[in-house]
Amino acid sequence: MKTWAKQLIPERYRLLRYELSEWLRYYPELIFSIGSRLECLFCGWHFRRFRPAGFDYPVLTEKQVVGGSYHLDDVCPRCFSNSRERLAFLYLQAKTGLFTEPLTVLHIAPEPNIARVLSTRPNLTYITADLSVPEVMTHCDIMNLPFADDVFDAVICNHVLEHVSDDRLAMKELYRVVKPRGWALLQVPIALAIAESVEDASVMTDTDRIRVYGQNDHVRLYARPDYVDRLTRSGFSVNASNYPAELGKSTVMRNALVPEEDIFFCAKP
Repeated sequence: MKTWAKQLIPERYRLLRYELSEWLRYYPELIFSIGSRLECLFCGWHFRRFRPAGFDYPVLTEKQVVGGSYHLDDVCPRCFSNSRERLAFLYLQAKTGLFTEPLTVLHIAPEPNIARVLSTRPNLTYITADLSVPEVMTHCDIMNLPFADDVFDAVICNHVLEHVSDDRLAMKELYRVVKPRGWALLQVPIALAIAESVEDASVMTDTDRIRVYGQNDHVRLYARPDYVDRLTRSGFSVNASNYPAELGKSTVMRNALVPEEDIFFCAKP
């Protein structure tokens, strides 16, 4: 029956039920979530709880995957920022010249709240790109970027490479378009319990990808050492750091961040 419905009913109409459900849920949940324990740095509202997010598939627990596992307080009930978006934004504010220097920035698969802030910055030439999302400025494949060499001072690309069939080619493309002395913030889910990334071309079905990678649209599960090595081999100088530890426990708790999530800041020499 579900297969038959998918064939006959256009996707935009099938998605209407989810939009209606979200609309009916939004205001009651917003009101009942208001409190003082948590703060969203994007909308400025305070809450006693955020929405949970992530998955609890066995492989995510077994491999200790950071960036995909279930997180009780994750999504802001008002602006829908999530923990990884908030962490990236805090790092960009504190550790880069994104808010002070005249930079040309490429943001791939842009997070809505970060994009909203950066698109209004007078010091930035800000370009968004994605393979299929309609709202971006440029539609392109990260494995074949339609930009000249050495044109961007900075690239932001969060939780994309785990979806890409040839991530090494994508990394080389990112390196190519970054200017010398430029940088890229390249975040992915990381499995803390493994030393070698898991990647198997025979894993193709949704069920198998969930079993092996923890998500049906992922094509690999990164180990931290291997991920850093792949970025380094593409040409980047990689600074992998546990930024939540630097922020401190109170800031991590206040912003509902994931304490184990590392930042992968990649510089082009």
